Amino acid sequence: MCTIAEQVRTDHTTSPETIVPAMPVTAVAKPSKKTFQSLSSELKSSIIEQITRPSDLKNVCLVSKELHELAVRFLYHDVSLDLGSVNDNFMPALLNPRNIGLQHIRQVRLYLANKSDRCNQEQQATLSTRMLLEFLPENILEEFRCGFTETWCPWRPFSAENMMLLYRRQKGMKWLEAMDMDRPILEELKKNPNIEKNLFDNARKLALYPENRESLNLGRYFVEKTTEKLEELIIHAHFETIDDHSPSRSDVSVRELNDTATGPGLLARTLFGHFMPFESCTKFQNLTSLRLHRISLRYCADTWCKFVDFHKMQCLRIYHCPGVDSLLGQLSRAAHLPRKLHVLELQHKDNTENEALLALEGFLCLVSGLNDLIIDLQNVKTLPAVAGIVRHHKTLELLNIHCSGEGSSTPLVGDMSCDAEELVYDMEEFDKICSATSHLEQLSCAWPNRSLIRSPSEEWCAFEHAVAKLRNLVTLHITTWPSNKPSTQLLPRSVYEQLLQAASTRLFELASKRTPSADMSISIIPPAQPPNTSSDSASGIETLLPPAKLRLIAFGISDKIYEREDSRNQLLYLRSTALDAEGKNKIYATPVGWCARRYLEPRSEVLDFVLGRETRLPCRGERGDMDARFGFNVDEDD
Repeated sequence: MCTIAEQVRTDHTTSPETIVPAMPVTAVAKPSKKTFQSLSSELKSSIIEQITRPSDLKNVCLVSKELHELAVRFLYHDVSLDLGSVNDNFMPALLNPRNIGLQHIRQVRLYLANKSDRCNQEQQATLSTRMLLEFLPENILEEFRCGFTETWCPWRPFSAENMMLLYRRQKGMKWLEAMDMDRPILEELKKNPNIEKNLFDNARKLALYPENRESLNLGRYFVEKTTEKLEELIIHAHFETIDDHSPSRSDVSVRELNDTATGPGLLARTLFGHFMPFESCTKFQNLTSLRLHRISLRYCADTWCKFVDFHKMQCLRIYHCPGVDSLLGQLSRAAHLPRKLHVLELQHKDNTENEALLALEGFLCLVSGLNDLIIDLQNVKTLPAVAGIVRHHKTLELLNIHCSGEGSSTPLVGDMSCDAEELVYDMEEFDKICSATSHLEQLSCAWPNRSLIRSPSEEWCAFEHAVAKLRNLVTLHITTWPSNKPSTQLLPRSVYEQLLQAASTRLFELASKRTPSADMSISIIPPAQPPNTSSDSASGIETLLPPAKLRLIAFGISDKIYEREDSRNQLLYLRSTALDAEGKNKIYATPVGWCARRYLEPRSEVLDFVLGRETRLPCRGERGDMDARFGFNVDEDD
């Protein structure tokens, strides 16, 4: 029986008057599919920004007016020009006022064109530079740099008129350079209040190329004006060469230039004279990047360590600086030890006692947090200790380590097919490095000997399996060349390239295999049990790691400092796929040029470093085949 309340509630719910009529059901319209044209301009700009190759940006500009306005700012952001050739005839088209890309130019780099007839080439390049500076919109440039070539700045006097024109029209530059001019401009700069007031407001990077007293005084003026805001400092001294165009070089001796035990030398007294006395000076407040070339650092404790706050240093690059062991020794102390050093680059020729190597090993064991480690040492007996490299296993992303010299226990690569006397890590040490540095993305080092016409040696196979542990490795640079021993004759270049391509394909295949997380032994997964099921742990099946990211392999050492030409002494292979005879996809190593790889794989900066050695391909007809392949023009008699 039900109660009266339940009966009333039942009657109320079943009453026809209380039934709510059903709402009409309307079809919900599906959201329209987003297309690229329907995106906002901000999203389109973010997508186009990911395109790095200039030819691709040019094609995007030709699609429509809207995309032309968006892509042109990235196409013209960084402009590099080869001056002093017939290409200068295209300069008026570039500087046409109707070219909407002019207002988006932020960086300009000038090179002297490589041609056989150099008669009046510098005068033509100076005229083209003048025209460029005259027609560029005012106050748009952030960097104006001269490329490093044998016959162009900074080791040739730059036009003072062009430099003054640059300073008058472009007052928002973040990168400034002080180099040798064809006439002194320091007094003219000081007399112009507009330049002195506005030129240094936005300057954050400063590059000094002292080679005489005039360039030293000009560098001091720039340092003094940018002391409070300076973030990056580059000093590349060039006093060794005496040239006709600069007679003042001869009156600066090495003893006068460098620091001594009794006081600072001419370079330190001139460039940083406003800091003197160094014992009581105020250090650079914002300097985080320092790059030194051919600077004596034997007595840096009384000079550089006084006005540079190495605690704040994030990027330190030292090239061919005598007494670098003294600087590393000072940096190993608590008073100067960098707290957030991310990049360390050292290129040095050590003495017979290997003092620089010992100081480097001690410094690597004290500093922490390195992302990029570049070491190029000559005249050393051993490679740097593995402990100093493994210490940075949590942060290390780029490792470029090369050493050469006579060694006893360390294997040497000394035949004609490899870089002479380059040292190679033994199997156990190399395996420790690869096992510890799990975040490594770029690696450059020497490998053991291998014959392309024989099965790989035990050492080579050990290096292959060690590299397979680096699951995040993208670019692998092997500076030593495999040979064709025991044959007594060199192979033709075409045959050698085919064999080297097969060796690269083998490396790509090893990297593509999924390996166990516990060890590198290959385990077979039963087909009835997928590796991701919950029964894997119960059955004892190991979880497999994803395939490695290895995408680019390079052999040899580039002989090109000029960054817009392919090297003759380096072969690069990009991971790709191809169809075999059965129509199945297989891994294929595709040959690529040195310049093209920057756009195909941007994470290949390890190939940009200039090493202090040179190797030749161990094959016949290397120049002819390379010229036909990459478009070089060489006479048949060459």
